[in-house]
Amino acid sequence: MNGRATASSLRLVLVSMTLANAMILVDQTAVPLILPDVMNTFRIGSASAQWVLNASLLPLAGLLVLGGRLGDLLGRRRIFLLGSALFGGASAVAGLAPAFWILLVARVVQGAGGALMLPATVAIISSAYPPEGRGRALGTMGGTAAIAGALGPTIGGALTSLISWRAVLLINLPLLLIVLWCALRAVPADPPRSGRVHVDLSGSLLLCVTLVGLVFGLSQTAVWPLTSPGVWVPVLVAMVAGGLFVRRERRAHNPLMSFSLLRRHRNYLGATVSQGLAGMAEMGLGLIFPLLLILNLQMDPGLAGLALIPTTLPMVLLAPLTGRWYDRSGGRAPMTCGFLILAASGMLLAATVSLDSYLWLLPGLLAYGTGLAIVLTVNDPVTVDSIPDDDQGQASGVSATAEQGGGALGIAVLYAVFHQVYLVKFYAAQDAAPGPDLDAETLGKLKDIIIGDEQTGLKVSDFGAYVQSYLIPAREASNLGYAVTFLVVTALALVGAASAWWLVRRPAGPAGIEAADA
Repeated sequence: MNGRATASSLRLVLVSMTLANAMILVDQTAVPLILPDVMNTFRIGSASAQWVLNASLLPLAGLLVLGGRLGDLLGRRRIFLLGSALFGGASAVAGLAPAFWILLVARVVQGAGGALMLPATVAIISSAYPPEGRGRALGTMGGTAAIAGALGPTIGGALTSLISWRAVLLINLPLLLIVLWCALRAVPADPPRSGRVHVDLSGSLLLCVTLVGLVFGLSQTAVWPLTSPGVWVPVLVAMVAGGLFVRRERRAHNPLMSFSLLRRHRNYLGATVSQGLAGMAEMGLGLIFPLLLILNLQMDPGLAGLALIPTTLPMVLLAPLTGRWYDRSGGRAPMTCGFLILAASGMLLAATVSLDSYLWLLPGLLAYGTGLAIVLTVNDPVTVDSIPDDDQGQASGVSATAEQGGGALGIAVLYAVFHQVYLVKFYAAQDAAPGPDLDAETLGKLKDIIIGDEQTGLKVSDFGAYVQSYLIPAREASNLGYAVTFLVVTALALVGAASAWWLVRRPAGPAGIEAADA
């Protein structure tokens, strides 16, 4: 396609793939803002409502590598269109769901459709553009999608406040029509396939079990103690499945995930590690930030979404600049710098969260958006410039799996850290207080108060002295939980900076060998 593509067709390809990429990311980041209204609609608790997010994220993460491999084997355009149909149909069902279980099933299908779409977007862009323009095109797509994903909370909060939480899901339908129109006009048909196609379904199943077991077990720490079988049994199953997956892929004739690609190409390995760590920070804090703004700073969902706009402004400004930076110097410097800025943002947020003021949080939010924008913009071009064209679908799937799987893991890990620190601090404060112990009845009332105020913010002054004696330590405990969670993000970012500096080199030369930095 490179030699025959016109400028207009290239633009349509870029528009279609960028919009598809952005639509999937927005679908994930907007959902935390709709959860309070979903709870009211279906009369469910917050623990159940979290699965509206994970029901989509887990199949998205678990099937991305399969989606990339199917694109390599059956045709990227074919698989992209199939995934778009699944995603669109499931969005309609989810937005109109009359029962909670129907909503969850639709979200699972949405995740599966997204898993077929995402790897194809990167591979189609890479195939359409010549090498000299590929980095800028991928940087534009990645940066624009990152901006859209960061705007997800704003979009979710605004649509929920102005129309309904259902609008957040139904908005995918008109966007998908644009995606399909552009793709059908500009992306060339796949060549016919000859011979028998083998798909590693057992490897895909083992990867899904690994991700789902790990995330489910960690998520249950918010409900059960760490020693409960409901926590450690799923984690143990995930570890066994992960070991079997690695063994299976090493022996498979046509593996779902080629570990030899990771061994041979340091840039690809570095970008994969980077995607996983960035996904943990992005999706994990995507859940934590709304909790902080709604519960502690007393914002409604619409205002909370607007308050997160500063995390998107650096992405708008830096995405094209970062793409040019990559074209000039490769991925090592921007990735390392981006992670260091992300680490600084965690420290800033941890230092200011106890002040209960949005203005004090603002520098940390801006630094968070800056660091994440740089890392996410560079990750995709580092991946595709490292490997042969025939393996780009698989590599894109692995990279996207790292980001989305890291995102699911980040939600589970960061919320588990927040929850455990919160409980330890809260119960310690109650033990030290001179008042009565927190009995089961009072605990139930306290829980009802907090859940009931999730949409308008928790105002301690609205309650009597007896309830305030519990709510004030609860707020202090939550502030400590947020601070420790932000410091965990700092630690993750420092690991990302070290791995990027160690693994990533200049883009591959004509011989396909990554050049060492001088």
